[in-house]
Amino acid sequence: MIRKTVARRFLAATALATAGVMAASGSAVAAPATVPFLCRVPENGVWTEYGSNRVFDVTAPATVQAGTKFKVTYAQGPFTLNPEYQQEVKDIAVKINQPAGAHLVSLKLTGGSNLGNSTRSVVSVNGKLTLRAGGPFYGGTTFELPVIEAVYTAPAGGTLVTSAGGTGFGDTGLSMKRLDTSINAFTSVQCYPDPATPVQLSSTTVQ
Repeated sequence: MIRKTVARRFLAATALATAGVMAASGSAVAAPATVPFLCRVPENGVWTEYGSNRVFDVTAPATVQAGTKFKVTYAQGPFTLNPEYQQEVKDIAVKINQPAGAHLVSLKLTGGSNLGNSTRSVVSVNGKLTLRAGGPFYGGTTFELPVIEAVYTAPAGGTLVTSAGGTGFGDTGLSMKRLDTSINAFTSVQCYPDPATPVQLSSTTVQ
């Protein structure tokens, strides 16, 4: 059973901001983009759906020469947890679709703040980046996940785009587990970009 609501309270607004990028050619371009997400969380045994906007700010070169390397930097703005509804959160995962056709050369994580002893990692699988932070994170705190720096080799031609990952509740783009104090157990928060409003995060033309 699913109960639908709009702009529920369980997740603090998540901003994704990014650091600057240097490319093999062309000028770096960054333009914040608001991505509407569809989310759900179990509440008293019932899935409650809600909408949540996420702001991405991916920086990538406007143009790049075929066969040359270029860098894209992905970052997230701070998470601030509402202690009334998010007393404890763990196992955060954020997914981003990489530029299709580009060859991934390297990945690294930099920065982040107030992460404590949280594990953190990034992997690339089937053209998608997944950034994970194990937590735990507690209500009332503010923290920032690490920045992802990715280096690619441009293909022979085409337009390379990035976008928020996820296609459904079975393939989430943003997920985490929150402590449900009514049952004293962790439950899943699941979100994916609204397919009715697709948003392109960056675009690079191969010359």
